Amino acid sequence: MAAARLSLLVLLALALVLPASGAEPGGGAFNVTEILGRFPEFSLFNLLLGKAHVDRDINSRNAVTVLVPDNSAVDWLLRRSARLPRAALVELLSVHVVLDYIDAAKLAKLPRGRPTVSTTLFQTTGKAARRTGFLAITPTARGGAVFASAAPGALVNATFKKAVTAVPYNISVLEISNFVVPPGVITRPRMPPPSPRMKPTSIAPSPAPGPAPAPTRVLPTLPSSPLTDPADEEADEAPATAPAPSHGHSVKVMSWWSGLGVAVGMACMFGYL
Repeated sequence: MAAARLSLLVLLALALVLPASGAEPGGGAFNVTEILGRFPEFSLFNLLLGKAHVDRDINSRNAVTVLVPDNSAVDWLLRRSARLPRAALVELLSVHVVLDYIDAAKLAKLPRGRPTVSTTLFQTTGKAARRTGFLAITPTARGGAVFASAAPGALVNATFKKAVTAVPYNISVLEISNFVVPPGVITRPRMPPPSPRMKPTSIAPSPAPGPAPAPTRVLPTLPSSPLTDPADEEADEAPATAPAPSHGHSVKVMSWWSGLGVAVGMACMFGYL
C-alpha cells in the first residue's frame, strides 16, 4: 500500500511539475498516464503503457492519437498470449499510437471509400517491416471507422467505439473494440500445448486395426473363416484336437485289418503253393 501511494504521489508530482517547467506546447504538454487514469475501464491498458515505457514516448510527442481498448479486450489478449515478451508488448502498444491528432470530428471528415494511412509510433522504432508501422483507417457510416494494419494479412482489426477525451491539438484518446494486431508483431499463443495432444492421437490410430477384422466376419460361410478371429480359433481348437484320438484309433484298426489281410493272403498263397 505504501509503495502504491508513493507511486501515485510521484505521478501526480510529475504531472504538476512538467507544465510548470515552462515546457513548450506539445513536448511534455500532457501526461497520458494521468489522462487515462481518469477512466477505470482503461486501467489495464494504462498499466501496460507504463510497464513497457511506451508512455514516455507518447508524452514526448507533439501530437498523438492513442487508440485504447478497454479492460476486457486487454484481458482477452493477455489470456491468449501467455507471457508476452516485453519487446513484443512494446511493438503492439506502439501500433496503437498514431503520430497525428485525430478526434471524433476529424475522424468523421476522413474521405470515404478508401482507407487513410497514418504513421504509428511503431514505425519510428526501426523494427517495422512490410508496412506494419502504418495504420489504415477506413471511415464507415455515421462517423464510425475501422482500424487495421496497413500490412497485408492483419490478424485482428478494430472498430471505433467512442471518443474518450482530447487535449486539442496535442492528444486525442479514442476507444476501439479490441487490439489491432499486425502480422509478425506478436505471435499466436504458444504451440507446445497442442503437441502433447498430437502424440496420443498419432499413437491412438495404431490399435485401430483391432476393429478391422469386423469386415472379415462376413466370411463365416466359408470353412476358413475361423482363422480370421483369434477368439474363434480358440473355440475351434478343442474340437479340432478332439477327433485326433479317434482318427489315430481308426488308423490302428485299418493297419490291423490290413495286416490280417496280408497274413491271410500269404496263407492262401502258401496253401496254393
